Amino acid sequence: MTRPNPSRAEPKGRAFAIEIVSAQVVVTAGLSLIALLASSKIALAILSGGMICSLANLWLAIVAFRPALGKPPGQMLSAFFVAEIGKFIITAVLFLIAFKQTTLLKQPLYALLMFAAYAMVQCSAWAYPLVRPRIFASRR
Repeated sequence: MTRPNPSRAEPKGRAFAIEIVSAQVVVTAGLSLIALLASSKIALAILSGGMICSLANLWLAIVAFRPALGKPPGQMLSAFFVAEIGKFIITAVLFLIAFKQTTLLKQPLYALLMFAAYAMVQCSAWAYPLVRPRIFASRR
């Protein structure tokens, strides 16, 4: 009897959520490195936006999937509500800190780049499940 290939199995719960956050960190690093070719200021703005998104989603992944699968639906739903509220608060606080502590982000261009990076990294969380099968298929 052969064991199923773990790369072909459907991911479950927290492991998949952490995998998505890892992909977001990779996208953030890649965008920042590309931007570094143009300017360190641009790279810093992109890194800030991408990491704000990644850190907030890490909180969501950890808290939302804390209850084990099979727990009562109300307990799982409340974990998702707590995680989503926490993500919102973390995102707002991190943006506030970024604007208060970084004079660079007070310039409209760099603030726009930070928000654009945030949006692009958030979109990668939605795109990753679509491209994941292709990524793991190329490893076989």
